[in-house]
Amino acid sequence: MTPEDVSRIHFAMPSVGHRGYDADEVDAFLELVAATLDGRGSMTADTVRRAVFDAPRFGERGYQADQVDEFLDRVHVELEYRQRGIRPTPAGGSGSGPAPLLTPDDVRRMRFTRAPVGHRGYHEEEVDAFLDLVAATLVHGGPGSLTIPDVRAVQFTDARLGTRGYQRDEVDAFLDLVVTALEYMGPRR
Repeated sequence: MTPEDVSRIHFAMPSVGHRGYDADEVDAFLELVAATLDGRGSMTADTVRRAVFDAPRFGERGYQADQVDEFLDRVHVELEYRQRGIRPTPAGGSGSGPAPLLTPDDVRRMRFTRAPVGHRGYHEEEVDAFLDLVAATLVHGGPGSLTIPDVRAVQFTDARLGTRGYQRDEVDAFLDLVVTALEYMGPRR
């Protein structure tokens, strides 16, 4: 992802009756993202994960919230890789279609932080097993692969008593990215 990718992104207005996110707040935040990607800012993946936007003023509709959230999921992953000194490289440079948003190697490298002390996150073994299924789906596709409804329906149990588990919002954000990646891939033959 480049600063130009951020400057070119456009979000739809929410449907009538929905207000979405304040467009000025989102635009200002994306300027900070672009500056960070260009080496002129210090935004972290955690900053992106914790971003909250107000609704636009009464009578305005702003940006469609789910589109903004999906894009910020991609930004979060990009900044996470950069913080770890990893440069993600798209797989499949064969010219046989668009490069994937998420590769099996991306999934295998994904690491989640522990839930804060005093909170129980998601059961680590369940999350890890599910990520194995995601990686296998990205490699093989076909019968037995995860579908978008499968990913949206997944529910992890709480970590065992006395353990912290994986931080919930990080796992949820990554699952949103998996949904986006599967939508991007479209139907496979």
